[in-house]
Amino acid sequence: MPSRSFSTAYLAQAAELAGNPGQLAAYNSQGHCVVLAGPGSGKTKTLVLKLARILAEDVQAPRGAACITYSQECARELTRRLEMLGLREAPNLFIGTVHGFCLRHLLMPYGRLADLPIQFPLSVASQRVSDRLIRQSGDELFGANHPYKAIDLGRHRRSVLNRNSVAWRSEEELAAWAEAYEAALRQGGLIDYDDMVVYGQRLIAEHDWVLPLVQAKFPVLAVDEYQDLGVALHRIVKRLAFDGGVRLFAVGDADQSIYGFTGADGALLMELAEREDIEPVRLQLNYRSGAGIVSASEMALGEDRGYRANDPTRQATIEFVLCPDGLADQAAHAVAQIIPVALDSKPGRTLGDIAILYTDYRAGDIVAKAVAAGGFDYIRVDTAAPYRKVALTSWVEDCAAWCAGGWRIARPQLRGLIDRYLAFHRANLDDAQARREGQELTALLWALRADQQSARDFVASLRNGILDRLLVAESSLADQKEQLDRMTAALAEGGALATLDIASLGGRDGSPDHLNLLTLHSAKGCEYDVVIMVGLDYGSL
Repeated sequence: MPSRSFSTAYLAQAAELAGNPGQLAAYNSQGHCVVLAGPGSGKTKTLVLKLARILAEDVQAPRGAACITYSQECARELTRRLEMLGLREAPNLFIGTVHGFCLRHLLMPYGRLADLPIQFPLSVASQRVSDRLIRQSGDELFGANHPYKAIDLGRHRRSVLNRNSVAWRSEEELAAWAEAYEAALRQGGLIDYDDMVVYGQRLIAEHDWVLPLVQAKFPVLAVDEYQDLGVALHRIVKRLAFDGGVRLFAVGDADQSIYGFTGADGALLMELAEREDIEPVRLQLNYRSGAGIVSASEMALGEDRGYRANDPTRQATIEFVLCPDGLADQAAHAVAQIIPVALDSKPGRTLGDIAILYTDYRAGDIVAKAVAAGGFDYIRVDTAAPYRKVALTSWVEDCAAWCAGGWRIARPQLRGLIDRYLAFHRANLDDAQARREGQELTALLWALRADQQSARDFVASLRNGILDRLLVAESSLADQKEQLDRMTAALAEGGALATLDIASLGGRDGSPDHLNLLTLHSAKGCEYDVVIMVGLDYGSL
């Protein structure tokens, strides 16, 4: 039974699982559990309810649980779902990326003690610095305009963790490039994002004394989107779960592994699910898609997975449109013909219910140009977006949502915003310091409440009030500062987001007034009424 001090809101939602044997089995699991969750099968609901139950019934504070997921957007959605159940990120609940977990809960507390060959206190290279050092080290080794690609460099670093192995030297040029790049980082006293996970795995693998310390704080580890997280996390998970006594609850779908170019491997999830000490659970009921979409997905897989639509009578329409004059013609047709018809065909449908998907940022440029010419506002999620979603920019967006009216309904929760802000302070704050920082943030956000305000002025006030001071003090946030600077530049006069108001900034991951432009990869896990896919020319995918 839940502790007296814990919200029991999860119990009402848990009762809804009775009609789904897979979800109920996952919710009732006692030991290590791997949930193989098909598309639209309610895996996020299952994960959130399981976390709520674990924190209420199985773990007593100050011990807690860590939940690792693929991206900042995924972490943000999990946080919102948990807040609706009365939970929030707190010292005994971590929700974030594998990079954040390795940095905050492995390298920062234990890395210096383990004498890892990196400089402390940790300083993380910004994306701009990392890109420059990659380019310089490659040019010095191979000359300008060499044929080797940075994406292959990253994959090699993430996939081959033993630098003394044959596998590391099997791609000699990439190995040499990686070593030269890492030497340049160390010369500057820096680590990068990949270093966080690589050295986190090394810490766990080589130092037994770390295991009981992690288990004492986080006796439960949940992993979302397991198929996308790669070799290093897989080894961390196995070490903590099977050598360190940490209970594992992992969720994923090997069929949805689409990040092989980064080193992710869906086979790692299946390897885990096949262990005798793991309880595997399959979720096969699709709540998201119509019966036609479910059937088409199994045809695409070429294998019967046993997936079925929750509502067999609900049918989706799949239409093919021939636009022979290339991507620009396709984008123009979508803007001039498909979107207006879609908006008119269903009462209450908004731009936020519609998405245009494309292959990469170059295609996104063409689509964005057509959408702008059509007079539609849009949100763009790809590598050419004005700024990247990192923990800091997502926090700023959520502060905007709170100040733009969310404070009236506690969505997001103020306490959660305070806890996330305190987590940016890499140095440990004592109780009095944490209280002062929380009070200062609360006073600032209270003063910034406004239903109508430019996003530019809001971000400037937030930076002047607290953030710029924090960023000066915390060198480990240099990479996140770069994205905040990009956000600020985009909101400036003449910038890509110059007209954005505070409410729209708070809804940057889903606004009813903005059309959604996403790459195929970025769209994973998203749900829209209408999806327009451009660039599906024969042989292009």
